[in-house]
Amino acid sequence: MTRDGRAPVANLEEADGPSRRPGMPIAPTPPAPKPVALLEVLSQRVDAELGSWREGVQPLLHDVRQALLALDPPGDAMLPSPREQQKLRAKATATLEEAEDVLEALQLGARSGGRGSG
Repeated sequence: MTRDGRAPVANLEEADGPSRRPGMPIAPTPPAPKPVALLEVLSQRVDAELGSWREGVQPLLHDVRQALLALDPPGDAMLPSPREQQKLRAKATATLEEAEDVLEALQLGARSGGRGSG
């Protein structure tokens, strides 16, 4: 018995469990996807689900993409000032909220086959 009352462990694998082998480093967590990549996934889903109805939301998604690219410019481009970043985040958030409303309306229209109520 050890001082803490547990039985001694025969090897490291038993101590760490079967998921980790002795001498193997713990795998790092992969980096989170960039917001622009997530927006691209959203755009693809919109295209797949709405077909031609997607044209109603494309300008909004474009505006969000531009704000996201300004917030995290590719390459060695300089980041905007903290004040400008705050403005860009507010604009992107407002545009995403508007896009959400438009997407809900477009989904209803696409699912009903484009029939109007009057």
